[in-house]
Amino acid sequence: MAGITGIGSGIDIDSIVTALVNAERAPKQGQLDRLEKTTTERISAVGTLRSAVSELNSTLEGLNSLSAFQKQTVFSTNSSILTATASGTLPVARFNLQVQQLASSSKVALQSVAGGTSSTFNSGTLTISAGSSTLDVDVTAGKNKLTDIRDAINTAGVSKGISASIVSDASGSRLVLSSTKTGEGSDIQVVASEDGVTTGTNSLTTQAFKPTASLSLPVIAGGTASTFKSGTLDIVAGSVSLNLNIADGDDLTSIRDAVNAAGTGQGISASIETDSSGSRLVINSTNGATVGVTATSAGVGTDVGANALTVLSPASGSVAKYSAPSAVSGAAGVINTAQSAKFSVDGLQVTKLTNTVDDVISGLTINLLSAQSADDIAAGKTVDVNISQDKGTVSTNLKKFVDAYNKLVSTTSQLTAVVQVGEGKAPVVGPMLGDSSIRNLLTGMRKELSTLADAAGVRSLADLGITTKKDGTLSLDSAKLDTALASNYDKVATYLTGADGLMGRLSAVVKPYSSADGVLDQRQKGLQSTLTSVDKQQAALDLRIEKVQERLLSQYNAMDSLVAQLKKTSESLTGMLANLPGFVQKK
Repeated sequence: MAGITGIGSGIDIDSIVTALVNAERAPKQGQLDRLEKTTTERISAVGTLRSAVSELNSTLEGLNSLSAFQKQTVFSTNSSILTATASGTLPVARFNLQVQQLASSSKVALQSVAGGTSSTFNSGTLTISAGSSTLDVDVTAGKNKLTDIRDAINTAGVSKGISASIVSDASGSRLVLSSTKTGEGSDIQVVASEDGVTTGTNSLTTQAFKPTASLSLPVIAGGTASTFKSGTLDIVAGSVSLNLNIADGDDLTSIRDAVNAAGTGQGISASIETDSSGSRLVINSTNGATVGVTATSAGVGTDVGANALTVLSPASGSVAKYSAPSAVSGAAGVINTAQSAKFSVDGLQVTKLTNTVDDVISGLTINLLSAQSADDIAAGKTVDVNISQDKGTVSTNLKKFVDAYNKLVSTTSQLTAVVQVGEGKAPVVGPMLGDSSIRNLLTGMRKELSTLADAAGVRSLADLGITTKKDGTLSLDSAKLDTALASNYDKVATYLTGADGLMGRLSAVVKPYSSADGVLDQRQKGLQSTLTSVDKQQAALDLRIEKVQERLLSQYNAMDSLVAQLKKTSESLTGMLANLPGFVQKK
């Protein structure tokens, strides 16, 4: 209120106006407050109910789908050897797998050079390949140090899966090349060519590399001069085959020379290793690690050679091995060999380039993680992959349905509860007491729950171990549910799914309440509209009361002003009368 009131009359105008304004406001304000409180409580109640209905509807949708009953579990009996996942719908099945070898990628060390990482090379080009991936690295003036070549390989090799690093050992510093490409035939190879433009401290051709596999044949006690009877020596290395006729009396050196002559340009060569036990022939191949040697005697009894040619046949279990890099001589070598995955499925042998295989068992992706031990493979031990129906998910979803249904029943009980608070006092009632929506929803659901199916096997929820308690909630017997799923899985699916299935019928009851613009949505919008109306009425009331207050203040202030004037006039007349002749002032 502006200014000081009641000075003229001495009346407490502010208190009088405040009392009159409050008396004017009270009836309507009380009505609006009660309406706002009731509406807010109902909006909250409808929101709580919608949440419970929505949760139940989600569980119904999860169970009302035949695909939910077609899900499968894929289980490996040894997940450290392999795992598997279903990428499609598979029949119930079991597969026995053996994993002999994992797919791996190539890693090689090139020839070491003196001078450390700052060593320089003659200019030219390094062509590096790993299977079908190839990259060219130009070595030029100012970019011909070992570190420069490493960096150039890493830059160009990002998209090729080829990388380089520098390792220094007792022999010097060298490039170590790695590839991410797995599978047999993906070994790293390096071709070096010089252009004669720039001269460094090392020849670029020293970095050329082709993996060499060596197969050691049995030791011959007589040394390199040992002679052999006539026969044939068949050598197979990769896709190349050599057939050599060995004459009677040829010695180990002659046989070596014959192999080298025949293998020139075909990736096959031979060498002799000699130690205290004797000498042996070593067959070398740049065609891969698959090297085989078969020695056959001619069968002529007059041969003068000291040894039957068959003594050169490799010992059982002998395999070719790639030469490793040497920290003493600095020679290049293979650190890891690129090889394919080898495994069997139900005894059928399979070879794949990678360890992730999705084209052997249709609809199943197999991830190979480790090879089995030689002893386990020899003993015939397998890793089993079992494909079965995912009954666990169905059981979990049914438990979720029971929980969601019970939550809805509990929620509606709270929203419609009548609680006595004492004798002579009005009970506390739930915000949705007597609401027809709740009554219709529960009645419709209970009707469907009690309806028996026509099909034999599973006719009611009781057959699944789900029964109704006195308070209207559901009780679940997990053991009985598991038994029903194990013995009548298909019948359970038929009972629950489809428009005529229990979940479909329950969904039809719940949908009008859970959908957008459904019963509860419309109810909430209506209540929100009421709140908006309350706000508008409150604003109108505030404006009207403000006008009433202004009017009363104006009237009382006018009265106060008039009283003040009358007092002043009275005082003036009294003064005038007192000054008249003959006027005697009373004391």
